[in-house]
Amino acid sequence: MLDVHHIDLIETIKKEVPVTKLEASIIQSFFTEKKYKRGALLLQAGDVAHEVFFVVKGALRQFYVDEGGHERTCHFTFEKDFVTDLESFSQQIKSPSSIKTLVNTTCLCIRHDELKSLLNQSPAMAEFFRICIQGVAAKSMQRTKSLLYFSPEKQFIELLEERPEIFRRVPQHYIAQYLGVAPESLSRIKKRLMVQAKS
Repeated sequence: MLDVHHIDLIETIKKEVPVTKLEASIIQSFFTEKKYKRGALLLQAGDVAHEVFFVVKGALRQFYVDEGGHERTCHFTFEKDFVTDLESFSQQIKSPSSIKTLVNTTCLCIRHDELKSLLNQSPAMAEFFRICIQGVAAKSMQRTKSLLYFSPEKQFIELLEERPEIFRRVPQHYIAQYLGVAPESLSRIKKRLMVQAKS
């Protein structure tokens, strides 16, 4: 019998690939539920990413620390989405990024060796994982293009249109980090756009 969190996991997978009852049972048996307090580090830069996290409740941010010791947020993850440092996880090398909770968070977790076993046992999960990898690559390319070609204001508008929940759930200074601007600059961008919207 699947609990509500594992149902969320299976339903998320089913959006991309068909899943039989047998495979659903196999898939859920590999995932372990873990709860994390606000501010908990799920992955520390310099460590190897041994787990993939499926968020059932909560919010996380992924970030790097630059040479000057400043944090640079690169990604936010909310409910019904997966997160890890993909390069570190897939190659089992040291992670360049950290993953930290923004609020109390509950995840379903699977370790690297367990996922390898699951992919061998479940064709549906193997296909889903392949689709996920493609999605991550496409999003990474889109993000790089935005950073290279778009002004912070254009990036702000794009983010607001595509992921409005970020503005409801993430502190402004982390959004500023993500856009590569100072918090004061983000405030000015928001004010300009509000003025434009009223005119």
